Amino acid sequence: MISLRFTELAAVTGGKLLNDDRADQNFRGVSIDSRAVKPGELFIAIRGDKHDGHDYIEQAVGNGAAGVIAEISTARAQGITGDAAVVTVANSHQAMIEMAKQYRNSIDGRFVGITGSNGKTTTKELTFRLIKSVEPRTFCSPGNFNNLYGLPLSLFAVENDARVVVLEMGISTTGEMPQLAEIVRPDVIVITNVGPSHLEFLGTVEAVAQSKLELVRQAAAGVPVIINGDDVLLVRETKKVRRDFLTFALDSKADFTVDRIDVDKDGANLVTIEGNVLRLPLSGRHQVYNLLAAYATFRTLGYEFAGIDTGSLSLETAPMRGQRIEAGGITFLSDCYNANPDSVRAGLKAFFSTPTGGRRVVILGDMLELGVESERYHREVGRLLATEQFDKAVMVGEMSRFMIDEAVKAGADSSLFEHHDSAARAAERVREFLKAGDFVYVKGSRGVGLEVVLEKFGVTEE
Repeated sequence: MISLRFTELAAVTGGKLLNDDRADQNFRGVSIDSRAVKPGELFIAIRGDKHDGHDYIEQAVGNGAAGVIAEISTARAQGITGDAAVVTVANSHQAMIEMAKQYRNSIDGRFVGITGSNGKTTTKELTFRLIKSVEPRTFCSPGNFNNLYGLPLSLFAVENDARVVVLEMGISTTGEMPQLAEIVRPDVIVITNVGPSHLEFLGTVEAVAQSKLELVRQAAAGVPVIINGDDVLLVRETKKVRRDFLTFALDSKADFTVDRIDVDKDGANLVTIEGNVLRLPLSGRHQVYNLLAAYATFRTLGYEFAGIDTGSLSLETAPMRGQRIEAGGITFLSDCYNANPDSVRAGLKAFFSTPTGGRRVVILGDMLELGVESERYHREVGRLLATEQFDKAVMVGEMSRFMIDEAVKAGADSSLFEHHDSAARAAERVREFLKAGDFVYVKGSRGVGLEVVLEKFGVTEE
């Protein structure tokens, strides 16, 4: 975990220490949330779109912050009461990024950078679990701390003696990936796939691919690059940047593929790769791709499962990313952390291919950030639903109306659909009609907030 004297902090950030009497004191750990600051940590006051961290400096100091980074332009940096050191900088977010670069350089372990349109977090979690089974000093970023705010915080939490660090790298606009690449400088790069995500900012799927591939452009020539060999567009675009890359695939010839896939009675995938049987408690073919990407990374780093019972490995992922959850006799397929057209199609395919003896209920929210193509993509989901058998479909959000409209046009029974403007109202309604034995798929973009549906049944996802 990062720990610096305040004189070192000022030097790294190009800032000025206002209280020289604290020059030789140090902090350990970093927070940008004044409510979550732990005693001895550094609080970085960052100006956001909705909140300004400078307004919460006193709260952070009151919670035990050993020091504060604040922008020199704010009057709040002066006269801070308490025992906190204060370093002023021109831009506190940039100062955090410079700190992250410096700290990354101080760690001798190997870094894995994982990006892609879908499956980043699950691939990151599975990669971490596979490697940690043979290398205890392995670290991975928490949740989806993957952008220019979350990724530095992930780095700051890495222990100095880490041998492998697995980090998720996510972008929503052009120009972000080069900055992330400069911070992480990965020793292995993994791209899970590319698809229609963040089109509101990136424009086209080809632009999504090229933005992801900035990570490869920034890397040294010898850094291994692992990509999805079944993703035709990704393969084509990668060839424009690098010719020497590794592939994982289910349908194409690849460097890493599966021997066989079985499904147990609980819907978990039993995946055999190079003779190793791995139990993946997540439904769907798309989850096998995530595991295969993780396995390819594990082997590319030079690891093997010598003497390890791979079937006993815990291969869970982060909350709200395809978990099967039982509550009140109802089975939920919780996949509501985020959504784009590819992930929704894959999730629905997994849901409808999983056997159940009860009613099938689909709860879908808007897919956000799709730009001018948003209506078209929502209508495509509607046409897909019209080809499946289900007992109820609850749609949430303005764009989801197009799903219903298109499904009905394609022959679906209109009486099977409900629409609600908010997740809270949908949750109230769902609570009324779900019953024991039902099998429920919950999927939507994070901004829709469909986790409130599960909360109505006592499921808290953390």
